Amino acid sequence: MEDVRTILIGSGVLVAVIGGIVLLNDIPPRQYPAIIVWLVAVLIAHDVVIAGIVFGVAFAGRRVEGRMPHRSILVAQGALAVGGIMVLLVVPEIVKKAVGTANPSILPLDYGDNLAILLVALAVAATAAIGLHAVLDRQRRRP
Repeated sequence: MEDVRTILIGSGVLVAVIGGIVLLNDIPPRQYPAIIVWLVAVLIAHDVVIAGIVFGVAFAGRRVEGRMPHRSILVAQGALAVGGIMVLLVVPEIVKKAVGTANPSILPLDYGDNLAILLVALAVAATAAIGLHAVLDRQRRRP
């Protein structure tokens, strides 16, 4: 496990160094403030909003753990985390498409509708997984 951790940390540092080199060589300095604002906004959205909601689900799930299996809580947390990250990834495209671009072929899709479809599909899949776990748990408990 220690070797895997070392490889992952080394890979992360290497990607960060490459990103820094690309930033310094390819991005004009006048764009740095916008990049910093974007990074801070994503950090706040992820660490405060998404992580806060996932933590809230975990906290509430622990309060009702006798009535709700731990696996169901994990499925709900996973669905919320994936949905939140997808929202973070797609909202910039939705905003940019609403503002408009000089070349309409850059953002050709309807990102808002696609995000809504993805979130509904994710909710259906999570609900089905939780229901399946409940059915399987009941069957295991029967003699």
